[in-house]
Amino acid sequence: MGDTKEYIRGDKHVHQAGSVMIKFIQYNVPGQQSDWKQQEVREAEVVRDDGELIEKLKPIFYNNEEDVKLFLKEITGMKPGDITDLVNRWVKDKRISDYGYSRKGVLWEILYEAGLYTKSRQNWCKRVD
Repeated sequence: MGDTKEYIRGDKHVHQAGSVMIKFIQYNVPGQQSDWKQQEVREAEVVRDDGELIEKLKPIFYNNEEDVKLFLKEITGMKPGDITDLVNRWVKDKRISDYGYSRKGVLWEILYEAGLYTKSRQNWCKRVD
């Protein structure tokens, strides 16, 4: 069926076996041990295929596919504050576009939909220069 991949992103655990994605959410119940429960994944919540994600991100990264891949590799498993710090560094280094609304809205939306950044747009905009 293909390679099996497992990801931990914040409180989400995503398991990929081939093209099938299963998301688990960690539930914390006071007085009980936390447990991973399988949650049905709605289409918008599915972690996107890397190829599709790369294509969406390329315009924001000056069409540099290698930078997109490196960015995705670096942010995997990062805390949200560290992701926004990295975005600010890459904007300063001219690796992420600062043109218009690309880094403030479009980048947040793509990362949020892919499950890579879990905080609100308001949080993102407060932290991204």
